[in-house]
Amino acid sequence: MTIVSIHQPQYIPWIPYFMKVEESDLFILLDSVDFQKNGLQNRNQIKTSQGAQWLTVPVSQKLGQKISEVQIDNQTDWRKKHWQSIQFSYSKAGAYKVYVEELMEVFSREWFSLNELNIYLFTLMLRWLGIERKMVRSSEMETKGNGSDLVLNLCREAGAKRYISGTGGHNYLNEIAFKDAGIELVYRSSVLPEHYPQMYPKAGFINSLSALDIILNCGQEWRKYMPGVQGGHDSK
Repeated sequence: MTIVSIHQPQYIPWIPYFMKVEESDLFILLDSVDFQKNGLQNRNQIKTSQGAQWLTVPVSQKLGQKISEVQIDNQTDWRKKHWQSIQFSYSKAGAYKVYVEELMEVFSREWFSLNELNIYLFTLMLRWLGIERKMVRSSEMETKGNGSDLVLNLCREAGAKRYISGTGGHNYLNEIAFKDAGIELVYRSSVLPEHYPQMYPKAGFINSLSALDIILNCGQEWRKYMPGVQGGHDSK
């Protein structure tokens, strides 16, 4: 059975994004749809001594532009700002030294395409998390369309027998069309850790951050803190 999941590329995504990938045989990076301003495609949060802080990649974006077409606005030194924020916030984190060189290399490189930056970081984080899955970009596939039809047709092209959707899919997916196509539709809610060793305990535990937080704090031990995950504290 081929299990497929689909999501827009995001900047340093949170951990549920990666859990969806792990449950799939094939993950489709949905980069052929419109860029969403003020979404998570060009920003995410890390933890500082003051609590959650947004890191935003500035972009030069036109209305109706596809994610794969969006260019980064390099007029400001956002790379230096992001790297300094990560370095300052996590230099004393438990696993920081394991990943610092590769992470520093990302921010020392000049980037022009938001899509290329996001996919590079995503692939790097997948490796750090020990998740290996086949990936493809929707912009490299034949399928076109919108909404539920686009998702269904991507699944068909990928030979899916099961499609894993977030709970938001209830609002727009045509469940009858998936059934008629012989594709099982499965909804998954986002599962977040309830605790793990985290910097700045006085700021309180925050579980909705970029997965960089759990990676830099826990390293290869990250699974121990994921409910319902093999090796996690609530796994069955």
